[in-house]
This record gives sequence, structure tokens and C-alpha cells, in this order.
Amino acid sequence: MELLPVSKDYDQVSEHVRTFSANALYEMIAGLRPYVSEALSDPGGIHDVEPSRLVAYTQLLKLQSSLIKDLGLLYRVQDRPMPEGEEQIPASAVARILAEAQAAAAAELEAAVAATEARIRADVETRTRLSLEAAKEQVLGAAAALRRR
Repeated sequence: MELLPVSKDYDQVSEHVRTFSANALYEMIAGLRPYVSEALSDPGGIHDVEPSRLVAYTQLLKLQSSLIKDLGLLYRVQDRPMPEGEEQIPASAVARILAEAQAAAAAELEAAVAATEARIRADVETRTRLSLEAAKEQVLGAAAALRRR
């Protein structure tokens, strides 16, 4: 079985197919109802029924049960009900949210790295400038001391 990608209008197509299938199942169940009623109406007279008719009644009951089960599956009645207030997020949205969060974290990290590099460069430049000024003052002080001698 080949898996097909989900199209944009999946929900709309799914709803149309669900409605069509439900109507067909309702019609089949309604058509079987008189026969099922007849089969169930006289349980005491089951001994008088010929075997082929008994098999047919049994098959009708199984068919109706199967159709009702299919109808329940169509409307997903066996699924766990959603508690009120519980929010559902599709897996594609979760992947997108995680990708956006990762991109935002990477951008924040790049910004923090750039800010740290700029601050370190400024500190290095300040220390170099202060060191050069201190060296200049020391040389000027030594030169002034030599001139006084």
C-alpha cells in the first residue's frame, strides 16, 4: 500500500467521504432492520425455522453488527474523548514551533557572542590605551628625572 501525502483540503475531503459513507451505512442498516426484527421477534419458534433460514438470520445479525461497528469506527467513537480545555497541536505545528524556537535561540546566541566579542575588544583596547598612557607617563617621568639630573 502506497502512502499518499495529505493535501491541503484533506479535512474537507475527509468530511465528504465520512458523510457519504455514513449515509450509505445508515441506508444499509435501515434496509436490514425489518429482517433483523423478523429474526429476533419469535425466539421461541427458532426450532420451527429451517436451517438455511436460521443461517441467513445469523448472517443478517452479523452483518448489521458489523455495519454498526463500521459506522462507529467512521465517527471514531472508540477514540478517547478529548477533555474539555485540552488543547491539541498538530505534529507539523510542533515541528514548526520547535524549529522557530531553535532559530530564535541560535539568533540570541549569535547576538550574545557578538556583544561579548565587542565588549572584550573594547576592554582590550581600553587596557592597551591605559597601558600605553601609563608607559608614556613613566617614560615622560623618567625623561623629566633625567633632565633634572
